[in-house]
Amino acid sequence: MPRTVDLDKRRELLADVATVLARTGLIDTSLRALAAELNTSARMLVYYFGSKEQLILEVLNRQQRAAIPQTSEVELPTSIAAHRQWCFEDWHACTQGERRDTLRIVEQVFGAACGRDSPYREYTWETLTLLTRNSRARLLALGMPVHVAETRSRIALAAFQGMLIEYFTAPDPSYVDDTFRRFVDEFLLAPFPPVDQESEPETRSG
Repeated sequence: MPRTVDLDKRRELLADVATVLARTGLIDTSLRALAAELNTSARMLVYYFGSKEQLILEVLNRQQRAAIPQTSEVELPTSIAAHRQWCFEDWHACTQGERRDTLRIVEQVFGAACGRDSPYREYTWETLTLLTRNSRARLLALGMPVHVAETRSRIALAAFQGMLIEYFTAPDPSYVDDTFRRFVDEFLLAPFPPVDQESEPETRSG
């Protein structure tokens, strides 16, 4: 008769794994080394999760996805000032707050997902797509034209990832905070034409 999975133990392991990987790194930590950090065995981790890759994906799906709402559930800003404040609060949560450790793992997974047969490819694509859609919804709520909201959302997400890597690796990350503030004001929320002023390019004849 197969053993019954201890769900409480499983949840405890997932929480502990996130803490360890945020400190030791994804690439340099084997399943055996991870088990040693958790005072358990590699065999036990395989029993609960199957493989190191599946374990990491479960950690991310449990913690990171829980912090990202579906687009239909996004709280839309009522003003540029409100969205600006949200951007800074979100940045703080990602770099110094409750999401920091999970994002240290996420950035490593995104890099590993570039391998042609990476087990992280689907997770990474779905996560980036959802984040882009959420950003686009927020910018559309501010009155941005569709193509402006789409372009700024994609560029902002790419820049955000780059700045997170800088923040997590810089000897003094304070300058990255300043760069992020300027990026929000000078690009993401820079003046844009009202939607009702959009028009198709004129077609010249002759």
